[in-house]
Amino acid sequence: MNDTKRNWLGRLWKAGFTPGGLLVRAALIAVFFAACHFAGWREHTTFLSGTAASAGGSVNTSALLGVVYMAGYFGFVLLAPILTLAAGLLFALERLGSHRGDTP
Repeated sequence: MNDTKRNWLGRLWKAGFTPGGLLVRAALIAVFFAACHFAGWREHTTFLSGTAASAGGSVNTSALLGVVYMAGYFGFVLLAPILTLAAGLLFALERLGSHRGDTP
């Protein structure tokens, strides 16, 4: 792993609870869900009803892809909006604090 990649990943990990860090995490969740959706993995969620997505495919593979799609979906629907709202609130509180002169 080269130094540029390591520094980028380290900065992303160390972003912590900053508004930008929360927005980056929400965007990564959205990109992951979009990749799963455009890959066509939505049809593999039929394992919930006990049916395989296609006649030629493995039931185990179909179930795995369905679980990955559902994790991306629930992350996109539940977690990404929470992270976005938290970033907005944190940004507003930081701005309010800087106007009062209470910068940490």
